[in-house]
Amino acid sequence: MYSRNKICFYHDFVIASAVMLGRFRILRTNSVFLRKKSSMNLVVSRRMIGILAVRLTSTLVPARGLRSTNPSTETLTVYQDVPKMKLLDLGEPGNSPGGVYHFFAPLHSSPGGPVIGEVFGSKTLVKLATDANPNLEQRATLLSFTFSDRQDQIIALGVADYSPAAGEFNADKPRARAILGGTGKYMGVRGQLTSTRNADGSYTQVFTLLK
Repeated sequence: MYSRNKICFYHDFVIASAVMLGRFRILRTNSVFLRKKSSMNLVVSRRMIGILAVRLTSTLVPARGLRSTNPSTETLTVYQDVPKMKLLDLGEPGNSPGGVYHFFAPLHSSPGGPVIGEVFGSKTLVKLATDANPNLEQRATLLSFTFSDRQDQIIALGVADYSPAAGEFNADKPRARAILGGTGKYMGVRGQLTSTRNADGSYTQVFTLLK
């Protein structure tokens, strides 16, 4: 009787062990599968984040470039009479750094049309001619264009090449200067001024203003 019970117990133990081992294998298989699935999901997530980042960058960069390279502009053209100039010879006699031409001239909305304002300016010698370029010296020019009884103004500044023997640059060769700002309706304005000296000594002044 004891041997029979022992055999039955052993039989039940073997079956229980097999069942437990099977469950352990199933759990182990599921654990490995879940780890692999989690790793795959992590890889896929990282790849998706990378793809989205590349697409976002490719979308934003052209838009940013378009905004910075194609600003809208407004053009204002005025016509300046021949300026009345006066040399203030500072420093050593003759051409020397610091010598200044001061000048002013009326402004018109069209050639020979009604006067709409005035320009006041100064040209300061900042670099003498050199042996390599004996016919060119550099002057810094500051210009104040005034309108509406000087309530509306545009200020421009730039350096240009001049002949040491002349107070003005050659005709029909435009010079560009930076617009520093303004007052009145031109408050906060920025852009570029292009000055062209005409054959008769008058000037055409073209303002390219950024909106």
